[in-house]
Amino acid sequence: MLNSSDLPADLETPAFIYDEAAVRQLLRYGGEARARSGCRVLYSLKPLPLPDLLELMTPDVDGFAASSLFEARLARDALDCNAGGGRNERKSLHLTMPGLRPAEVAEIGALCDYLSFNSLSQWQRHRAEVAGRVSCGLRVNPRLSFLEDERYDPGRPDSKLGAPLETVAELAAVNPAALDGLEGVQVHNNCESTDFGELEATVKELHQEIPGLLRQARWINLGGGYLFGEDTDWTPFCRAVGLLQDRYGLEVFIEPGAAFIRSAGYIVATVLDLFDNRDKTIAILDTTINHIPEALEFDFEPDVAGHREQGRYGYVLAGCTCLAGDVFGEYRFDEPLAVGDRVVFYNAGAYTLAKAHTFNGVNLPTIYALTESGQLELKRRFTYADYAARWGAYAANPV
Repeated sequence: MLNSSDLPADLETPAFIYDEAAVRQLLRYGGEARARSGCRVLYSLKPLPLPDLLELMTPDVDGFAASSLFEARLARDALDCNAGGGRNERKSLHLTMPGLRPAEVAEIGALCDYLSFNSLSQWQRHRAEVAGRVSCGLRVNPRLSFLEDERYDPGRPDSKLGAPLETVAELAAVNPAALDGLEGVQVHNNCESTDFGELEATVKELHQEIPGLLRQARWINLGGGYLFGEDTDWTPFCRAVGLLQDRYGLEVFIEPGAAFIRSAGYIVATVLDLFDNRDKTIAILDTTINHIPEALEFDFEPDVAGHREQGRYGYVLAGCTCLAGDVFGEYRFDEPLAVGDRVVFYNAGAYTLAKAHTFNGVNLPTIYALTESGQLELKRRFTYADYAARWGAYAANPV
């Protein structure tokens, strides 16, 4: 874990740091999934689509999963760069998205190898435009929920994510010709689970309800939403993949996102001010909750290096914007904070930089890579010009 004492004095903050060695270690777990089961492993771009990170990952994944045209462009650039400028036939690019824009379908068809339509109506409208260009699949929502918080739950009631399993099953029974041309199935119905038993239950539900579509298909994408590590029990995962391979002869893909980056990323901030408010000390940082948006969106307190529940010195860590709710939470440390000290948020690799924004004109974090040789390498510094250009200040054609 990166600590403030590990950081150089001239580090620009706020900073986002990703640890290349940690990413490599997390990718090894993907390699273990591949070796144990014979599945193919993709990286889902949505938690962090940094081009340099994609190039780092490319040798150790079987491709990428995108959720928009722009993500698909970044992913294709990384794959083609790794392939020496040509289409890399060994590695593939997959896409699924609820809102497929008609004007983008042709380019998506040119960029991607696999396209999973989010609904039956989306499939019916756009299938002809991509026929023969990509392998088409259908995202199916098995309507199995494993999460208490509906905000994270793809299987929530009235979900927008995928065609309801019972609808697909009924169509397959009544009018199977309506599914002709589908070569794949995609599911993704979990979030940050460490229990592959839930994935096995999902696969058994598909096996029970849509065996005909599975027999018709060539491939299945089991999505992401699962974390793994040293203590992972791979047995139910291997059983699930084995069922799909042995019974239906399917090529099986998984597409972890946060699993490959969450623990490899950090947000580093500097203490700008300290003052007392009644019985608590407020520490104003040069970062903001807008750099870790899920802390506000989903009400969780980020992990902070050095925090101990029994620490002697307590602080409310707060961001630097004028938003009253720009507060990370209450933390305790063994040593007191001082103006100029560094505060390190860890497990910040996923869904921080990808969702960060510039409310109040507060700059985005400077991006660094902690290289495998132990050096901090500056990757991207955002400037006033970046901020102003967003509002048209330097646009050649502002209309």
